[in-house]
Amino acid sequence: MNRTKRVAPRRSLLKLAALPAALLSASPAYAFLDWIAEKAAENRKKRYEAVPDKVLLDAFYVMLDEGKKDSLTPALVQAGYRFDSMNVDMLAFSRRMDTDKPLETPASFMRSYVPDADADPVAAVYVALCKSRGNTVKVYKPEFAGKLNGLFKQQVVHGQRTAEWFASDLAFIEWSPQGRVVSLLLHAFQSSVSLGEMLYRHSMLLFGPVIARHVENRVRNSEFVDFELRAL
Repeated sequence: MNRTKRVAPRRSLLKLAALPAALLSASPAYAFLDWIAEKAAENRKKRYEAVPDKVLLDAFYVMLDEGKKDSLTPALVQAGYRFDSMNVDMLAFSRRMDTDKPLETPASFMRSYVPDADADPVAAVYVALCKSRGNTVKVYKPEFAGKLNGLFKQQVVHGQRTAEWFASDLAFIEWSPQGRVVSLLLHAFQSSVSLGEMLYRHSMLLFGPVIARHVENRVRNSEFVDFELRAL
């Protein structure tokens, strides 16, 4: 009996002694994760530094926690938008669309969807920034937006249980006083079926000289005129 009593405390001490070793063995894993996070932050900062139009990007995008996290500006986050991706000439973000009718499907919602440039918080930010630097923003019909969306690789990827709309919203183009394309704001919609049917509005901000020249080379001057709704 005495021997049993002596063995039990000894086993408890062995368990306690093994605990720091377990913690020490886990620390390299934590160090590796920290290294990965630092590298990602470093790459994120380099990518941001390569952006040719930081003034426009900064109206929509912020880096948090010393570059460890991408985010949209607080105003856009409050409006329900979330960051999706960013590279040197593109920023993509999206918002889930809520319908007013409980039984309304995304397809029926899109059939009756009427875009309103004056009530769009994303367009408001875009127009304000473009005007602040002496440029003009023109709004174009959804049909033309469909063509412009077709010129670029989309963040929206078709799946087995998805539906997409690329020509249902307005397109916005920033023009310089010299009549050159500076940037674009495009939208697309996608519905998906998982636990329920959801509809998202995907926004894409495109900027920089490469983007501008691509649009000017692929779109006829007459199309800019024919599909224009108005200047803002």
